[in-house]
Amino acid sequence: MAQFPGLSLTIQGNKMILKSATGRADDRLIITKAVIGDGQLTKSIDSLTSLVNPKLEIGLSNIKEVTNGQMQLQFNFDNKKVETGFYWREVGIYGKTGDSGQEKLIGYSNASGLTSYIPDKTNAIPMQRLLVALGVGDNPNVKGLVDLSTAVTREQLDESIKAHNVDINGHRDAFNKKLDVSSNQYTKALAKHNQGLQVTKGDNSQEIINFITSNYNDSDINKVLNLGTLKSLLGQGAIVASKLDANAGFVKFANGFTIQWGAFNNVPIGNTFSFPVSFDNACYVVVGNDVNGNNRDNQVHSFREYTRSSFKIFSQAALDSGNKTTAWGRYIAVGN
Repeated sequence: MAQFPGLSLTIQGNKMILKSATGRADDRLIITKAVIGDGQLTKSIDSLTSLVNPKLEIGLSNIKEVTNGQMQLQFNFDNKKVETGFYWREVGIYGKTGDSGQEKLIGYSNASGLTSYIPDKTNAIPMQRLLVALGVGDNPNVKGLVDLSTAVTREQLDESIKAHNVDINGHRDAFNKKLDVSSNQYTKALAKHNQGLQVTKGDNSQEIINFITSNYNDSDINKVLNLGTLKSLLGQGAIVASKLDANAGFVKFANGFTIQWGAFNNVPIGNTFSFPVSFDNACYVVVGNDVNGNNRDNQVHSFREYTRSSFKIFSQAALDSGNKTTAWGRYIAVGN
């Protein structure tokens, strides 16, 4: 194929593109055709109104915007209308302003010596594709007058067939012809149901496929327990707050049930200790153990005066009557 430099606009082509920028339908630039020929360029392109020596008109096959303000024009052609072979040297793009406008040459390119030969119709050639880039500005008001007789090439047809074959709905009609879509053996639609799936059949009858249960004692062990029941069994769900610290930590569940723990020291006279967090309603119980014993006998701890936020600890040596110590230890508390 001939090797062309980029398309150059003619004066009238520039005017038509500028006019199309108004956005009005009457000012729209409509691409109509391409013309190829074998003329030698002897003057400036901007003053051209036609090809130097036109040989073949080609209908527009496709038009699309490839980047902002640039259109790609596709022209497909063969030599079925070529009476005399020629060296393809020039190409021109034609268009008009609005539906009733006059067709004019808007762009031109000449390959000079880089031509290619197009034989006459007695020596058939395969379909050729000519792609032309046309700059039309940032706000294109452009459309193409597509010639349907050249609009589909084998390559485009193959692409369409491929797209059809991978379309999950591409063969639905053919598939349905093989089925009795009005039968209750045909599934027409599926919908969520609180017990599983609701099936709508071809005869519009409905059936529930039951695989979800809210009864944790259900005899069918293959059913799935619904989330609400599962949360209830787990104390209304997961842990909603926690602090995993060895000396002052807690775990709080969604229903308010809370477990707290911590360390204490220097407690001979009923020191008050605060929980890591306050219980929402009440502290049920606090228990603890001695850790060191201050190198004396094991300690006896007494936990008293529970509140939602604190408690008191008293301590004395188990075998040393009345002897209070500065022992230290750990506690655990439960409440909600």
